[in-house]
Amino acid sequence: MKWNATLWKQSQEQFKDFIGPLVAGLGRSERRQAGVSYVEGLLLPGQRKSIVPMAERLGVDGQKLQQFVTDSPWEEQEIWRRIAQEVIPSLEPLEAWVVDETGWLKQGEHSVGVSAQYCGAVGKKANCQVSVEVVVSDGWVAAPVAGRLYLPQSWAEDAPRRAQAGVPATVVFQTKLEMALDLIRQTLGHGVSRAPVLADSHYGDSTDFRQSLRDLGLEFFLQVSGVGHKAWSEPVVTERKTKRYHVVASTPPPRTLAEIAAGFKEQDWKACRWKATDGRARQTRLAWRRVYLQHSMRQAEGRPEEAWLVVDWPAGQAEPYHYYLAHFHQEPAKARCLRLSRSRWHIEQYFQRVKDDLGLDHYEGRSWRGFHHHLVLSALAYLFVLVVYLRAKKNFWCDVGTDAAGDPAVAAEIHRLLLLLSAEIR
Repeated sequence: MKWNATLWKQSQEQFKDFIGPLVAGLGRSERRQAGVSYVEGLLLPGQRKSIVPMAERLGVDGQKLQQFVTDSPWEEQEIWRRIAQEVIPSLEPLEAWVVDETGWLKQGEHSVGVSAQYCGAVGKKANCQVSVEVVVSDGWVAAPVAGRLYLPQSWAEDAPRRAQAGVPATVVFQTKLEMALDLIRQTLGHGVSRAPVLADSHYGDSTDFRQSLRDLGLEFFLQVSGVGHKAWSEPVVTERKTKRYHVVASTPPPRTLAEIAAGFKEQDWKACRWKATDGRARQTRLAWRRVYLQHSMRQAEGRPEEAWLVVDWPAGQAEPYHYYLAHFHQEPAKARCLRLSRSRWHIEQYFQRVKDDLGLDHYEGRSWRGFHHHLVLSALAYLFVLVVYLRAKKNFWCDVGTDAAGDPAVAAEIHRLLLLLSAEIR
């Protein structure tokens, strides 16, 4: 759905219902009103979604908008909690949770977290900021539920830079995998329904990441390297020697996942077909087998890690498309594996829309607080577009926020903007 001024004008009443319960956690009326203004600024058409041009289009004081985002001490976690409780239930049943990261180029060295690091937006190392994000998907669309700026170790250990950017003392260096697990725990704490976790091989190749998901009681379907893991395709007998477990001497050596997949028989492969977003029919083959991974045995008390190896290998291709390691609470099924293998790209839809249309990467502030305020407000703008889209597409839809009591501050701001929209928007 293409978002434009006409659709925005037609959606004002729906926006009032939607935004009211979500900004209620901001506290004082002037904060709620500023929150509505900021999200409106992200939704209004315009090439640049930084504070000055947004304030001009909105006809508001840019200093007040700046103070609300950069300095006002409201907690973005309260907004994430309200998103989980007010918006996400409308998408249920959920098909998957998706973990990924996104980055955007930045000039200079003072914006919080900016560093020379890999930037997916340009496909190489560049001066940029990176955030780790979690979205949930119903199989058709993705909705953000958590996000946080990645703070490189060079920043985490630089006290003067931290102080200048207002990085809280409680924030320590974490790898992206550790951040993702924190965000997943946060999302569970907010009551979001469980679904299999999807991620690329940066996360899937980590034994600790997979084990942490198991410990949280979550299923997963994670892309992995075909040659970076060795496993047995049959259960193995282990015995304890000193402080570790070892396989018995008669056990055949483990093989790489690629070698195991190469040994699949013709009858193991299951033909799959689906229609892509461009309307074209696509097809592939899937096969799966239990494997017992060797790497976890390097840890104290470690035993082989049992998982499902799922291989996506189109007929006629020399190499598989992807390898996955999966943990399910029931036996794999062809339809479910196919859906999960094609669901991770939904997070890319979110990243593209929230950057191209809603200004996620336009924020020009330098502070930790301002960044995270902008991040969650951008998520609100995206979620409203999503709500409008779903309302038009679904046969059954419970409008978000319609049962909440009216907020005079929210209603006044939306009425003011309606008067503005009756004239030409600059």
